[in-house]
Amino acid sequence: MTFLQPAQAAPLPPPDVSIHPSVQGADRRRLTRAMHGLTPEQARNVLLLEDGRLLANRPELLSAFTLTVLPQHPVTGAYLAEESGIASLLGGLTRLFQPHAGPATPEKRGVQVECRPEKSGPYRRVYSRPGYSFQAARLYLPSDTAAEMKEEKAAGKGDTAFIYMGGWGGKGGAVDAGFQHGHAGGGPQDDWAPFFLVQQKGAASAVTVSDQKQGNGGPWRIQSGSEAELHFWVSQDADLTYLNMFISGTTSVDQQPSTLTLRAPVDASFGWDAAGGDNILKRMTTIGQNYDQEDLSTGSYMNGVRWMDSRIGTSEADAHTWAADDTGGYCSYPDPKSPEGQRQDGQGTRWSVVYTDPANETDSVALK
Repeated sequence: MTFLQPAQAAPLPPPDVSIHPSVQGADRRRLTRAMHGLTPEQARNVLLLEDGRLLANRPELLSAFTLTVLPQHPVTGAYLAEESGIASLLGGLTRLFQPHAGPATPEKRGVQVECRPEKSGPYRRVYSRPGYSFQAARLYLPSDTAAEMKEEKAAGKGDTAFIYMGGWGGKGGAVDAGFQHGHAGGGPQDDWAPFFLVQQKGAASAVTVSDQKQGNGGPWRIQSGSEAELHFWVSQDADLTYLNMFISGTTSVDQQPSTLTLRAPVDASFGWDAAGGDNILKRMTTIGQNYDQEDLSTGSYMNGVRWMDSRIGTSEADAHTWAADDTGGYCSYPDPKSPEGQRQDGQGTRWSVVYTDPANETDSVALK
């Protein structure tokens, strides 16, 4: 699979032609505005998160996705979530995306990214220096059926694999954008579904697919054991700043190539900048667990998550291969050098990272 090529100089068709006739009125106007600048491939299937609700250019998208809102505690700032299910897992992910605000000095821009336990499972993070607003990569998504991974749901900790991008604006406003394996409901389902978790004023909102497999032709679950493409970027349309994710891969039911774009306007106070500004971008591999129920010995594992040909820049047109000069740091939790990072079965470390270069690495984790 190859990266999408930058849009040609020829004018794109108006976004309105990609919107189903059943979408009318204010919703159609919002979608038309939000879809400006998308390529025809990106505009094929579009979901918009705006003002606490979902809009889609095709009605079947709305029936396939759900919106979960995690309110923020007015004093502690923590996101409030249920003790089990997808909301609890998302609550754990929000712990990973809340770094401290950095000091406002020329030497230290943007948020302060820390490598620390978050009580919600192991994670591998690669993050950029400040100044970027676009990233893309090819990914290999492991398969349970092929014994490349296993989520021990019976352990009761919610073990669910996530592979995603995202980052922080200059003053926060975190976003996670990528893939969730199967679903949190407990039954086996060996595919990868898109998810989009966005910090907003007073809450965090997550867009996830339903627990059911899609009907034929649906673009929202990707086949396991296959390669997919993932993009995350920041865009500007007049007074609105949008956070965007795009996936491209082979669907799990009918094995057809398909795409999906998710977009959400973000509050200006978070400092997201379409020109790069003080944004910090990230790549993440994790087995997420219910918040405050972390157990690093459930028996779950995931092998061979390949991040390939990672690119970074301020737009798709100027993106380049992710290099050392673009990198802010790396973090594997638990640290392979620490006692917590050692497997209890004596078979080495819980995290194994085959590092090729800043643009290419293969991540494996074992909770044994």
